[in-house]
Amino acid sequence: MHIALTGAASGIGAALVRRLKAAGHRITAFDIAKPEGVDRWLPVDMADTAAVAQAADAAEGPFDALILNAGLPPRDGNAAQLLAVNVFGLMATATALEPKLAPGASIVATASRAGEHWRENLPQVKALMGLPGPDSLPDFVAANHIDPLRAYCLSKEAVIVWTIRQTERLLAKGLRANCVCPSAVDTPILSDFKAALGERAAGSLARVGRAGTADEIAAVIAFLAGPDSGWMRGQAIPVDGGISAMVLADETDLV
Repeated sequence: MHIALTGAASGIGAALVRRLKAAGHRITAFDIAKPEGVDRWLPVDMADTAAVAQAADAAEGPFDALILNAGLPPRDGNAAQLLAVNVFGLMATATALEPKLAPGASIVATASRAGEHWRENLPQVKALMGLPGPDSLPDFVAANHIDPLRAYCLSKEAVIVWTIRQTERLLAKGLRANCVCPSAVDTPILSDFKAALGERAAGSLARVGRAGTADEIAAVIAFLAGPDSGWMRGQAIPVDGGISAMVLADETDLV
């Protein structure tokens, strides 16, 4: 397969490169940092939708899969930039590369367990996704009092909603989209999540025993990108060591 991959330079993206190359696939990577092991690297700042369109135009398809993995963690003062990359960069990439997808191609986005409350927050998610572009984000963030942690959760809620929204439209084109929802993953940005989430992160990690590995998440993404998952459409797949099930059991008195 020929695979387009955003966020290939580190963490889950780097694990995906290793796994996909070992399976004999060809990778065109979109990243601000140079990744190792890919067939072609197109440097791009995912917060810049014009740059995304330019990089997509330079890409040589067709692509059998598009993996939308680029994203920022919550850090002090980065709420608007985080939303620009995690939401607008993702949507811009998908829009720009869709014409270069092969028949039957799979789109896989990296969401997060942090997006699990998308139903409760749907009005804000829709308002975010309805903005004309990332230039509107500073005013949106200020008006809604969005701190970096809320921005991260909101961005992943938006990824899940975006995936669901695409299902019927893509089906008519012979394409499909799914997303994965990891919990804590042992990557270079795990410390950012521990700092942002505090006791919430510590409690979850203690309960499941350890953080996930980048390879474990990459394995699920690779499956969703390939033909063996062809009957899966519009799904948000938790890959979280069981914490979602444990919390649900608590909430519904199943323990």
